[in-house]
Parts: sequence; C-alpha cells; structure tokens
Amino acid sequence: MTYGSELPEHRHIVVVGAGPRGIGIVERLTARRPRRSGTLHLVDPHLEGGRIWRPDQSPLLWMNSRCADITMFPDRDATCTGPVVTGPTLYEWATSAASRSCGDAAVAAEAAGLAPGSYASRRLCGAYLTWCLHTALSTLPAGWNARLYARRADRVSQQPDGTLRVHLDDGRILPADRVALAMGNLEGPLTPEQRAFGQFAADTGAGYLAPGCAADLDLGDLPGGGTVLVRGMGLAFLDVMALLTEGRGGSFHRDTTGVLRYAPSGSEPLMVVSSRRGLPLRPRPVVAARTVAPDEPVFLTGDAIADLVDRMTVSAGEHRRTLVVELWNAVGKEMAWGHYRELFTICPDAADIGWEAFVGEMADAAPGAASWSALEAHIGVTEHRFVLPDPHSPGLGPMTGADELARWMSRTLARWVARATDPRHSTDSAAHRALVRTVETIAGVLTGNGPTMSPAARGVLDRLTRLARTTGAAVPCLRIEQLAALAREGTVRFAGARPEVGVSRQANTFTLRTGTLPTETFAARHLIDAWIPDSDVVGDRSGLLARMTCDGLARAIPGATPVHGAKIATCPDTYQVLDAQGRGSTRIVAVGDHASAGALGALSRPGTDAAFFRQNDIVASRLLDAAALHGAPPATTRSSAPAEEGRFAPSRGASAR
Repeated sequence: MTYGSELPEHRHIVVVGAGPRGIGIVERLTARRPRRSGTLHLVDPHLEGGRIWRPDQSPLLWMNSRCADITMFPDRDATCTGPVVTGPTLYEWATSAASRSCGDAAVAAEAAGLAPGSYASRRLCGAYLTWCLHTALSTLPAGWNARLYARRADRVSQQPDGTLRVHLDDGRILPADRVALAMGNLEGPLTPEQRAFGQFAADTGAGYLAPGCAADLDLGDLPGGGTVLVRGMGLAFLDVMALLTEGRGGSFHRDTTGVLRYAPSGSEPLMVVSSRRGLPLRPRPVVAARTVAPDEPVFLTGDAIADLVDRMTVSAGEHRRTLVVELWNAVGKEMAWGHYRELFTICPDAADIGWEAFVGEMADAAPGAASWSALEAHIGVTEHRFVLPDPHSPGLGPMTGADELARWMSRTLARWVARATDPRHSTDSAAHRALVRTVETIAGVLTGNGPTMSPAARGVLDRLTRLARTTGAAVPCLRIEQLAALAREGTVRFAGARPEVGVSRQANTFTLRTGTLPTETFAARHLIDAWIPDSDVVGDRSGLLARMTCDGLARAIPGATPVHGAKIATCPDTYQVLDAQGRGSTRIVAVGDHASAGALGALSRPGTDAAFFRQNDIVASRLLDAAALHGAPPATTRSSAPAEEGRFAPSRGASAR
C-alpha cells in the first residue's frame, strides 16, 4: 500500500532494521524535512521495535536500564547538524501517551505502574519504539511516503547505473538510491563445540540450547524436576532463570524480615550454573548519586586518547600491553573522581584535607603508583576508598565442596544487595556513571580511527572497550535477590568458575566439571549455553552482509581475537560502507554492532548528548545528500502526541500488528 504521490526525481531510501538504531535513523531523516519527493522503505521481520523488543515475548524479560534513563529523542543541546525534535523518555511516554497508543491492555497496565527507577519489560520498550517510529513517520513532508515490510532483507545488488536493489525473502525487490544497514547484533555461526553438542543431543534424545536471545529459545522440552546444566551467569542466564521459574508458575514474596523468598510451582528444573568467573553480574546501585556528573571526563582529554591510539598503532608486543594498562588506569581515575566527589558530598569529613586540595593531588597521581597510595592515605576509613574493579579477575578459586560454595555465594549475594541499597554507598552510582561517560568518550575517539588502524592496534582497542563494558555491566538489584532466593530454595545450584563441559556416551548425558569444584562431576540430559553470541558478518545467520562481501559491495574486517566476530568496514566519519577495494560507497551506509565504526549501542540516556544521535544524524545526512535535499531547518520542537492514523501504513503483505 502506498501513501503520497510520486513526483519527478523521486528518491527511494531503504532502511534495513526497525530496532532502536533503524528507528533513530528514521527520526533523524524525518526531522530534516527533505524536499523533492521520495519513498522511505523500512524492512524488518519485527516492525514493532525489532527482534529484541518485539511484543510477542514474556513480560518477565526486562530491560537492563531504568525507564527514566532511556530516550529515543535528542536533547535541545545535542550536537546534531540536523534540526532537533525533542520528545519523551520511556518513562515520560509510559505515564502520558502509553494508555492511548498501546493496543495491548497488559502493556498499558504495566506502563501505568512504572516509576522512574523501574525496569520496564522489553515488550513495553517495543511499544515505545513503535510509537517513536510512527510519530516520526507522521511528520514526513508532502511528496514523501513510507512503506513498511515485515520481511527479511536477503541481498543488496547493484545495477549498471549504480543504483541498488534490496531483495526481500518473499521475492519482492525494492528500488534503492540509498541504503542504511541498521540490523543490530548479527549472531554468528555455531562453534565446532556447539555443533558437536547439538549433534550429540540429536543422536541421543538429549537437549542442547545454543547461545541466543532468550525470547527465541524453546524451553518447553526442559523437564520440571529434572537437572539442567547452564554455562553463563550474565544477562542471558537471568532471562532464562526468570522464564524457568516465574514463567512456570513460581512466585517471589518477602517474608516478615524483608528477605525475598521463592515459592516453587513444581514445574521448575534444577539449574546447575557456572561461568568463566563463577559469579553473576553485580547489582546496579539502587541509590542514585547526589552529585551532578560533568559533561566529559575530568582528566582524560580527547587529545590524550588520540595520542594513546597513535602510540598503539605504531607499537607492538609488550609495549601495546603497557598502553592498554595506561588507558585502563585512566578510566579508573575517572571512576575514582566520581566516587570521591560523591564521598566528599555525603561525608565532608571523609578526608583530612578538603576537596580542592584532594582533587589537586589526584590530578598528579596515577592508580597503582606511590602517589595514589599517598592520596588514599587521606581517607581515614578504608571502606571509603575507591577500589578499581579488575575485569581480569579469574573469579572463584578452588573450594572444598558444593556446600562451602553455596554458603560463600549466599553471603556474597547478600552483601552485594545490601551495598546496592545502602544510601551510604551512593559513591558506587557515581563511579559507574563516570565509567559510562568515560567509555562513551573513548569509544567516540576510537571509532574515529576505524579501518585505518592496524589489526594489532584494533585488537588492543577491542579488548580495552570490552574490559570497560565488563566492568560496567550490572543488573537490576531485584534479579540478584531472586537468584539468592532460588539458591536458598534449591532451584539453583552453583557450580563455580572455569567450566569444562563434555558428554558421556554411556549415560547419554552432558557432564560438567569446574575449577572451583575440581572433585565433583555434574551430569544432566540438558545443557544451556546462556549468552548472546558476538556479531559476525561473515557467518551471519541471515546471510545479507555475507552476500554483500561476496559480491564485493562490502569488505569484512576479521575479528581481533577468535571470540570476536568479523565486521564490515565503514568510513569512521561518514559510516559509508567500504567495498572490496576499500572505496567508500556513495549509496550504502552502515552503523551499529555489525560495522567497524559507530558501534555505541542504542537507547541512549537523556541529557547526555549521546553519540547515538550524532551518528544517526550523519547517516541521515548521507542518505539525503545534504546539499541537495534538505529543506529549511525548523525550530526545535517536541514530539508528544501519537502519530496520525492513516498517514502511513505497512505495505501490502507486511505486518500491520
């Protein structure tokens, strides 16, 4: 179905991906009020927010950020070249417009009950994303129309005149003057071990679930009362944990002392869980920092980051490792500044000198050096001192048995929850906030060097940013309380760190041994690998980008290490896809986790001038050919009303849910 009329010099723009990144690009496109005429094609099997946020999933699958910390709209001070159209955060939308725009009564009811610090379900976020998309499309100027396709894009081909065609999986072919690739995480192929486990399960009637999105996993074959081995204790595990407990009729409640308890339904399996470190992610601090975060790192300047990048590019071996430590210590110093600024605010007498003198000494100190020890000596109470998290920690060491491990985990999880909910430790919120801000700044500089860096330097930077993300990873505090309750009740059993999984062909079971419990062997007919696989454009299961690399329209950059997937090479400034000869395409742009530049995620925090908006703005400029197609920039406006019905609709054969 087509809306609008086609005029001379009609342009066709195809955006592949209707998740946060694709919708963000559409928002920036429509904000520019393009002249002439055109058709905006949006392609995704899941048009209502993308695969991760689609509506047909359990409400037990939560977001990992508070709803007041999520927005799809740039702020008035955003450094975008295109016009800024502000709009509501997820929380603001949920408490104002959701009741009018949600077709699902259960989603609308959840929205009405949110508080700023709530963790919304992913399907509620999908409803917000859908509203954002429809609101943006409702502002398309005269002469432009939108077509939405609930299909998968299988191939991009180039015509002799340079124009493109986007081939859908139902055989339709879309004309394209410009294409934006915004597909998000592209799960790579199974490893040889995972394929072998799948084959073993098929041969013996056992069950194996490979890494993937929890909403996509078929958990129905896992027997209630049976044992399931689980590798991974991060976000994907917590999703599986929720689906196999509350999702099967169990319930949580607090006893008279405030401790969370679990009442089983009898349909849950026993989950024996392990991971590389043997520990779940830490709970996100519940108590917000009282201090106001600076707009950028205090000590680590963009020039300093660029200098380190330059030195990494020309360095080798041990010197590169030294530079990684240097940059990581700089990240730690920014976290320490946030921690101590908060500490001096809530406890002015925490040190034997004042804040100005303290921060003056900090400027010349370096973590791990004698100068840092001298700085810490000013803090009288040891537990008030900042401790830089160690992402290289090997995790749990050997223990005498499962009972000792269970007692240790019980004490540790209780201590984590108590700290996360203690107002005296708002310093943790401040340090985490500083980490996020610093990582965003570093990533902005690093992605500006994309494919021009040597493979060795790129590998160093990949590892560094992963260290930062690992350190900053945290989950809703309630999830850790639930995990502790399940362990007390006996539905979860901890197995420790450094798991080694094998098979017993005599018993037709999977086996698990860990470095923490080296004398014990766990066995079960079912195994779950609970994590999200890394993006890999060469082995991408959808095949779109792999075909583009085979056709010469794109060039793949190998992963920096065996666990890192390949990405397509893009220009760090314009996000143009580089072809097989390394030339920037004038017609194809890509941004996101599958591309070498611009992989800073989505669903940005309000008030941060997030790189997400700047990247989408640059992409929109490339898609519209800024010099020729832009109209006069309107004044800053705010999107607050639902889209007009009938202004646009999915094309014939596409989903209209």
